[in-house]
Amino acid sequence: MRVSRLLAGLFAEPVIAFEAREPIGPETLKEEEARYVGRAVPKRAAEFAAGRACARRALAELAIVDFALRVGPDREPLWPQGVTGSITHTAGFCGVAVARETEMASLGIDAERRGAVERRLWRQVATEREIRWLEGLPAARATDMASLVFSAKEAFFKCQFPLTREWLSFSDVSVSVESRALRLMPSRRLALEALMPAPWTGRYALRGPLVVTGFGLPPR
Repeated sequence: MRVSRLLAGLFAEPVIAFEAREPIGPETLKEEEARYVGRAVPKRAAEFAAGRACARRALAELAIVDFALRVGPDREPLWPQGVTGSITHTAGFCGVAVARETEMASLGIDAERRGAVERRLWRQVATEREIRWLEGLPAARATDMASLVFSAKEAFFKCQFPLTREWLSFSDVSVSVESRALRLMPSRRLALEALMPAPWTGRYALRGPLVVTGFGLPPR
């Protein structure tokens, strides 16, 4: 594990981020955590363990030690009181970001492999406006941007869920990509609008084989 400047760089606010690019065994899990993957396949158990290991390192930077990161009723991580955080996994990469709720009300991160969202999958994750935009790009760029659209929505969904408990579909928001910035607009009325008006902005980076995205919401 190491400090993740890649993930921390997705936020203007002070965020603590760690990443792992090698497998971490489930034997590192606390007893309260291990029961959630007791019947999981080895790949899932290793991803879960990597996320918890990175989370412990990040929480230690906030002087929170020996904390078991349990799973909530909607499979979300249950962070310590006063802390917001997010975990992401993709092939060969696991990352965690945390912050004090005095700095951010909620945050969400996501990492995907570049090119993971093939042309045949566009209509499952993109709106009509996004598809028209993708179709106007050179093929290689369109492949990267399709993965970015998917990742941005995943990060945003994670960010808003702790505040709203609202499940969203890929058609509920539309992504605009700017230079290092993301802008999301709702396609229907969302619960988050009662707390913070749209548009919602985030950041992204394309680094090596990865697309990473992050959204943060200010304290309420």
